[in-house]
Amino acid sequence: MKKLISIVTPTFNEAKNIYSLAKEISFQMQNLDCDYEHIIIDNASTDTTQEVIRKLCLENKKVKAIFNKRNFGHIRSPYYGILQANG
Repeated sequence: MKKLISIVTPTFNEAKNIYSLAKEISFQMQNLDCDYEHIIIDNASTDTTQEVIRKLCLENKKVKAIFNKRNFGHIRSPYYGILQANG
């Protein structure tokens, strides 16, 4: 059984950046002998970040999304994502 690496990315209004970040993570992970999941946590973005994340989830089953109803910040969001990944 391969090791599983969980990558947790908090976002807030990152519509212009999250797609290329997720694609680069996917590309880099192909070269490692492990499995991975990419958990993207959105902190109530007001731009199109959530739409981009939904598109990423459809394109890559390793991308998972958590959509917060309010902004929990870049410190608490990854902690919440780790709890969800292990729960």
